[in-house]
Amino acid sequence: MKHRSLKLRITFWFTMILTLICMAILISVMAVYQAADRQSVKDKLVKVVEQNVRQLEREDDFDDFADDSDYLQDNVQLMIFNGNGAHVGGLFLYNELNQLPFSAAGFPQEIIMDGKTYYYYDKMVGGKHMEDKFREDFTEDSVEKKPAEEDRLWIRGVIYANDSLFDVTKNHIYIIVLFPALLALAFVGGYWLTGRFLEPIKKISRTAEEIRNSGDLTKRIEIKEKGDELSELARTFNTMFDRLEENFTAETVFASNASHELRTPVAVILAECEYAFENAKDKQELYDAIAAIQKQGYRMSYLIETLLVFTRIEQNTEKYPKQKTNLSPPVRSSCEDFQLIADKEITIETNCPDELYASVNRELFMMMVNNLIQNAIRYGREKGYVHVRMSEEGDFVKITVRDNGVGIAEEELPHIWNRFYRGDRSRSSQGTGLGLALVKQISAYHGGTVSVVSQLHEGSEFTVTVRK
Repeated sequence: MKHRSLKLRITFWFTMILTLICMAILISVMAVYQAADRQSVKDKLVKVVEQNVRQLEREDDFDDFADDSDYLQDNVQLMIFNGNGAHVGGLFLYNELNQLPFSAAGFPQEIIMDGKTYYYYDKMVGGKHMEDKFREDFTEDSVEKKPAEEDRLWIRGVIYANDSLFDVTKNHIYIIVLFPALLALAFVGGYWLTGRFLEPIKKISRTAEEIRNSGDLTKRIEIKEKGDELSELARTFNTMFDRLEENFTAETVFASNASHELRTPVAVILAECEYAFENAKDKQELYDAIAAIQKQGYRMSYLIETLLVFTRIEQNTEKYPKQKTNLSPPVRSSCEDFQLIADKEITIETNCPDELYASVNRELFMMMVNNLIQNAIRYGREKGYVHVRMSEEGDFVKITVRDNGVGIAEEELPHIWNRFYRGDRSRSSQGTGLGLALVKQISAYHGGTVSVVSQLHEGSEFTVTVRK
């Protein structure tokens, strides 16, 4: 398919539309000009006929019609009939006019003769003396005209209606010559202006091409703050590039961390297998090796399952349906279960209303709550406490998990929501660094937010919300 630039297409359509507009204006102007010109012709016709009627009504002026030239005045052809339609005087050039009945409409009538348009206007003249006068002067074959109505005469004026609309346009040849010249100028000017208007789009295209070829996501489009749509488009692209760069960096770090987290249990499993094959001397050593392998297998399974949840939520490859759920019973039940297995003699307290409904996916919601409680227990102090509280705030349900454990250093707070992040206090723990990142993701999936208030060695308070 032949390539045509957007610049050329815009200019072409602009010129075509301008041509149609100009043609419509030209036709309208010429039509108005023609209508005004024909009205002027009609006015002239009426004026000449009326003047001659008044002249004929004055007996002393009859002798003014000396020859045929008196019957062609200002391009108006005059014809005089008696009351029964017989010729009395004037120019009789068209037989069609002789057969027309007299009209007392008081305005010019239109007639087509030889393919051309004419106007004719009839006016009655009163007085017997005028009939007698013209009977003496105009005879045919020496036979005197016998009037049908002795006291009436008619004057009929005829005038050409001027040219058609096409002829009017043709007579103004300068318009026909000037019109293409103006369109050519409009095309050249439009092509230049379109190039100027599309320059920001060319910059966007060049920048995108440079990023594609180099892979450098730090490049940005230069923006001239004009406040127009193209500036806004460039700003939107820059924002998109910012997001792409951020996501690409995050995915790179994520892939590196995921590989590292999976590499460790795989290495342990392989080492235990080799040891069991080569060095195990009795069943106990084999059982110990199998237990170590099982432990790492569970760790890998949890890690893979958590990563799968992240992927499903982000990519929407598997929907988690939401339904109206009373959140209090499952949260209370989970706290009771954790109390049974909690070490360090930690006490778990709950403060939940009997009924607190929200539209959630129960599986994801309990995964989020359990992660918060597990973290509070893991980093709690001996004989400490974990306080779980639920409440309503407008259109949201708020869940707060507070502990008096080791707390989080202030410099670590901005990073705890990142995947695989584990601070100094957790490096010796068995955590994967995915728990809080998952909490944030699930809260966002339910239209909520997550926040934390913590002080080192004094404890932490995590608050998450979900929309009802």
